[in-house]
Amino acid sequence: MNPAKGVKIIILGYTDKVMLTRVIFQPSAVHAEHSHPHDQIGTCIQGEGELISGGRKLKTVPGVCWCIKGGEPHSWRSTAKGETIMIETFSPPREEYISIAK
Repeated sequence: MNPAKGVKIIILGYTDKVMLTRVIFQPSAVHAEHSHPHDQIGTCIQGEGELISGGRKLKTVPGVCWCIKGGEPHSWRSTAKGETIMIETFSPPREEYISIAK
């Protein structure tokens, strides 16, 4: 599924309580500010970018992790010359992702 230009989300697995995804961002990709009721925990495994969440900026590089509480507005933009890859977990699972993937 592609929630924004240059952004691809792949569901790696889910249960009734948690979902694991791989997110691939192309250079210059932007995931505009949004919020959702799901708690979100992520880590960057390749590339880099900037996360703005709760009014705070975080440089996302390999090994950096973040936690976003449900309902908190957040956005992300790529600052990498190549692809950026993240692993993100949502709780509860994102039902809209599951329905699109089916």
